[in-house]
Amino acid sequence: MTEGSGPADVPDRMRDLVLAVDAYRRAYADVLGLGVGEVLTIADLGREGARPVAILATRLGVTAPAGTALVDRLQTKGLVVRRPHPSDRRSVLVDLTPRGRRVADLMGRLFREDVQAALDGAPVEHLRELADLLDGLAAVLRHRAGDVNRLRRRLLRADTAIDDVPGDASGVPDDAGPGVGTS
Repeated sequence: MTEGSGPADVPDRMRDLVLAVDAYRRAYADVLGLGVGEVLTIADLGREGARPVAILATRLGVTAPAGTALVDRLQTKGLVVRRPHPSDRRSVLVDLTPRGRRVADLMGRLFREDVQAALDGAPVEHLRELADLLDGLAAVLRHRAGDVNRLRRRLLRADTAIDDVPGDASGVPDDAGPGVGTS
């Protein structure tokens, strides 16, 4: 933490980091002449391997037809190919072409280089601690995102709390957990 900051600033800093990663991803998309969803799909396929369209669509938060249209665009650009699923005759897998693999590998390498450059000079023990903290944050956020019904209840209660309690704009329910509910 820098002077004048404290634990309460961490969620704001986390949001700033997420926005910076989004801007970085949009820059990749712009340079490559792709949409952000297309860049995300290429990166996911590069990390996770071949996937059905339905899984790719879910990852992007779009409908199956929108996922199919995105895959069609990537296939037209020579970045992905569809192939039969080895164990499910009804399913088709989307995989990277050699060109798509090169794009995914390059994006991953450049991202790692840029992050590493930003962390150069940091003590190793701090980097280990940061890695552990990031793992914990990711786990909590994935868990919260996986429980849509609880998230819906929390958001609805928070919205009601904002309307019902003058002067209390936090809207964070008591059961939100440590460090959760702030943005």
